[in-house]
Amino acid sequence: MKDVVHIIGHKNPDTDSIISSIAYAELKRLLGVNAIACRIGDINTETEFVLKKFQMSEPVYIQNAKVKLYDVMFDEPLMVTKDCTLREAFKLIGGTKTSSLYVVDEQEHLLGVVSMSDIMNILMNERGQNNNAHLMEKATIENIRKVLDGEFIYKADCFHSTGYVYFVISRKAKYSEVDFQGSIAVLSDDVELQKKAILEGATCIVLVDVEDISQDMIALAKEHKCSIMKTPQDLLKVARSIYKAPTVGDIMKKDIISFHNHAYIDDVYNKMSKSRYRSYPVLNKSGKVLGSISRYHLLNYKKKKFILLDHNETSQSIDYLEDGEILEIIDHHRIGDVETTYPIRFRNELVGSTCTIISLIYREHQIVPTPTIAGMLCCAIISDTMNFNSPTTTAIDKEVATSLAKIANLDLDETAKEMFGAVATLKGRSLSEILYNDFKEYNIDGKLIAIGQINIADVEEMEQIKEEFISYMNKINEINKFDLLMMCFTSVEGKGSHLVFVGELSWIVDEVFKDDILDEHYFVDGVISRKKQIIPRLSKGLNM
Repeated sequence: MKDVVHIIGHKNPDTDSIISSIAYAELKRLLGVNAIACRIGDINTETEFVLKKFQMSEPVYIQNAKVKLYDVMFDEPLMVTKDCTLREAFKLIGGTKTSSLYVVDEQEHLLGVVSMSDIMNILMNERGQNNNAHLMEKATIENIRKVLDGEFIYKADCFHSTGYVYFVISRKAKYSEVDFQGSIAVLSDDVELQKKAILEGATCIVLVDVEDISQDMIALAKEHKCSIMKTPQDLLKVARSIYKAPTVGDIMKKDIISFHNHAYIDDVYNKMSKSRYRSYPVLNKSGKVLGSISRYHLLNYKKKKFILLDHNETSQSIDYLEDGEILEIIDHHRIGDVETTYPIRFRNELVGSTCTIISLIYREHQIVPTPTIAGMLCCAIISDTMNFNSPTTTAIDKEVATSLAKIANLDLDETAKEMFGAVATLKGRSLSEILYNDFKEYNIDGKLIAIGQINIADVEEMEQIKEEFISYMNKINEINKFDLLMMCFTSVEGKGSHLVFVGELSWIVDEVFKDDILDEHYFVDGVISRKKQIIPRLSKGLNM
């Protein structure tokens, strides 16, 4: 199976970030790449509107770049129920490369583990009757018959064994002291020994190399409730087989080291290094066994592969990005601090939307996007360029959007009105949803700056929550220690933004935007782009 390539936008993703991931994953799949669109945050209301409009599912959520157990190819589990005999277990393990059996219930939930060494410790015991009697005591008479390939001549209604097995072939003196009470006696055709065992309370006699038995002996067995079984196996084979009658449930280890399939590889390996087992069960949340994993599987695991869209700064990307492998970056922002081990394809263009670049890549491969993909790309370009009113807008954005609109049979102006009209409101949103609607962090000359942005149609909605919102921003800043935390309430028509901000660097906002402030609502005329208007001014102000 081809390696999965995860195509992701930035944290707190906007419409451009999500739609570019979906569209580029679709293109990559058409080009033979096993790509999936992913997100590293919740989608905002506008993006939800676009996805619903085009009946598209949202990308898969991915928490961080670390590899989890479910990303690694582990072995199929060898599972048995607890009533499986040691004979059956031995055959199962012997026919595979695995060293352990997982004992499960009917729902395949883990009950215990039995290893080959556990079984061999029993089968290779030279003094089995003394050391394994506690196991044989639990063995059922039916399991004894199964492992001996036996046949009942007479089966008593009850079977209570002490677990001791005696191999008595002749009436020599040393057997005169044998206590047959409750034991299993393996006998030959010596009638006197058969009678002796029955009369002295054996619970079962196993006959080796015996074809017939007298009716008198059967009657005696019935009287003393002693089962009689004959086996085609010879004495040596019986001696090897009979101790395979206990079940795996009798010897399984219940104190088990197991791993959840969502566990991180590094954590799994660290735990493995402190134990001595060769393999470990992998379980899902409910405890169902999914597989078996060993150190071997973790030695050369492959890192998760990523293509980054609409960002190239570590603070905006997936957590633990350094644990992943970056294959490609496509962006339209400033060059940030993402580092790679090997050379990669890095495409950064002066356009208003990442979706514009994705559309150009479709053209370069002479692939026409489907009407659905084309329609979503249109909406994302409209969103990121504020319906082509943003200073980041280029002629390329307009030309690409016009071309996509023809494929999707859309009117650009009507689409913009529909989209902005449906989502450019603060009503029904929590303070958190407003702040993190489209939220990015920046590191400028060692200063940590975070800026959220949301489109609004009615400034009164902002005024109604402003005092409470500032209080909320202060609480967030106490936790995250931003030097500057800013929120941009941007006019849906692209006329400008109302700025709300807290933090030690608040003074710099007054300094760099003093010539653009039009009213007491801190409205900055024509300022709608973080990338091209806000961040460059803040950077310049910090360097003055």
